[in-house]
Amino acid sequence: MIEENKKKKVSFDFYQVWKVSNNQEKVFDFDDWCELMETTKKKLDDRNIGYNGDIIRCNNIYVSNAEKNPITILHFLRMRRGTTPAVANLNLPKLQDVKLESDEYIAEDVSALFDSTNYVLMLQKNIFSLSVKALQQYVNYFWNENRKDDEKEEIEFRPIIRKDSYKRIKKTNKINSFSFKTANLVTPFRNRFKSSIQNIIDSTQGYDGVFVEVKISTTRSKTSILDTKEVHSSVKEIVNNKELFKRAVVVSGDGNHSELIELLDEKLSCVREYEIPIKAFLNPEKVEEDMIVKYSPNYENYKKIVDDNLEKISG
Repeated sequence: MIEENKKKKVSFDFYQVWKVSNNQEKVFDFDDWCELMETTKKKLDDRNIGYNGDIIRCNNIYVSNAEKNPITILHFLRMRRGTTPAVANLNLPKLQDVKLESDEYIAEDVSALFDSTNYVLMLQKNIFSLSVKALQQYVNYFWNENRKDDEKEEIEFRPIIRKDSYKRIKKTNKINSFSFKTANLVTPFRNRFKSSIQNIIDSTQGYDGVFVEVKISTTRSKTSILDTKEVHSSVKEIVNNKELFKRAVVVSGDGNHSELIELLDEKLSCVREYEIPIKAFLNPEKVEEDMIVKYSPNYENYKKIVDDNLEKISG
């Protein structure tokens, strides 16, 4: 049977946009940058810049739901100028180059949604396209293009950290794995913990190491789970001693699916699933429509969860 469609899960991360200048920082209305691009960079070619040998571009900007709860949608491209994938034949061993015209490139894209009411950016994650760091460099390039050095401003996308990670872990009943990584173990940890964390740390002292990283997992069986009480006890101690840990992760099996919960600095994100025809790309218009439905108060209202996890802005 020939497979006609493939399901693809896509993650979206949430950031708050900030501006830093002269050692001062404040939230930034990213619509100002969008307006700059639309007024001074109307031609697509004017939006192209080089990045690590490739070309990156803000491909499109538009406003959705203009009448009620407007949000700005952006589409970014990364066009490969270096090595590209090859074309293979099911019956022949030889690979061939992808045939492209002189002005054509293999492209990877990401879409973004900006909400000016809370300065939040919802960003599609695509490991083959543009990272947050690359997008920041692109944004800052145009924002500071005509500014003197002492007038430049740094625009930053700061991850929104979940506030309810500990509460979510406390509610878990089926735990498939538990892992943690300590911070620098310069000072003795003897008798610091009452849970099994202490036994694990003590067992490594003979190695004279400075970090301990451990992952405890069950078998693949659906009925195999870790001791919930012991994990909850360990998690509570990590929360009470955050300065001693770099990372702590619980994988919950509740709801008949695995959910990774990061106890320390868990970034706010969501996942959507798409059905894509074989040998076709994921249509950005479909992604953007879905982002709007997921986030907007007019529809599913993920904005409420975002707002609940934002830090209060003073002043």
